Amino acid sequence: MIERIDAARQWWLSRSDRERALLAVMLVAVLGVVGWYGVISPLRSAAEDSQQRVETAARKLASLKAASRENAPQPGQSAAAPQVLVEASAIKAGVPIARRRQDANGQFTIWITAIDARTLLPWVAAVEREGGVTVADFTASRLDGGVIEAEITFAGAAR
Repeated sequence: MIERIDAARQWWLSRSDRERALLAVMLVAVLGVVGWYGVISPLRSAAEDSQQRVETAARKLASLKAASRENAPQPGQSAAAPQVLVEASAIKAGVPIARRRQDANGQFTIWITAIDARTLLPWVAAVEREGGVTVADFTASRLDGGVIEAEITFAGAAR
């Protein structure tokens, strides 16, 4: 390694001052081109791409917020009681409600004695997503045979 360094130093010292200046200018030019096209240009391109993705995401967010505001129930509209929505959806999905209780504060609690979790959980999510109600409480227990029993309390969606 030391021999190579000595050989390079000897080669450099054997050049004239003019050749050394030209080689230094050429080295600076090569480093400038490599720096520009190898570092700066890719970083600039990545920054522009990131900025475009941010702008696209902002536009999508604005359109989703607008769609959400359009589909949300207005304060003047009367939403159906949670009981009506839940029972209609349960009948449609074939979810067997064993007991039901309507609270004075507007919450509606149902008990399901035996159902497959792969049926119950998507149904609860669909009721919450499409029915305009929220799940205030959810308690489930596993029974024999791979089924569960559940107690679910629904409340009207907050406006």
